[in-house]
Amino acid sequence: MSQIRRLTHVDAEIFREIRIEGFRNHPTAFGSGLVNVIDQPLSFFEGWLADLNAYGAFEDNELVAVAAFAQGKGANVRHTANLIAVYARPQARGKGIMGRMVEMMCQDAKQEGVEQMSLCVVTDNQAAIKTYLKLGFEHYGLARKAIKYDGQYYDEDLMVRFL
Repeated sequence: MSQIRRLTHVDAEIFREIRIEGFRNHPTAFGSGLVNVIDQPLSFFEGWLADLNAYGAFEDNELVAVAAFAQGKGANVRHTANLIAVYARPQARGKGIMGRMVEMMCQDAKQEGVEQMSLCVVTDNQAAIKTYLKLGFEHYGLARKAIKYDGQYYDEDLMVRFL
């Protein structure tokens, strides 16, 4: 059984490793690319973890999945958050780990005053879309050509869950 917990600055090194792996293995799934993180110092990832609500799932003390949410900062958008930086290593897929982690994040976000969680997911990532639908997210739009990687465009489904 996996352990899920919030990540802190002390997790920066292992977080850096899994983020880079995600960018390498699925470059079209993320708005920022490998070039934006590969040469960053560890302090960059420490700051990232300090600024966002990042979570990790561990199996046998190995970080196997990550996700984060960014709560709106302005007075009129503090009730909103965006689910970001979602990645699961191959050995963690299909086990319900990500679903449990996102559910925990939504519950924690709700306690922090978040009323709706939004996300973007590349339309060809059907496994992720299926998971999000099971978790109560619903489609509200399509962002055409939202990602451009290696000269090719990818659309993203826009989804929201009202907490």
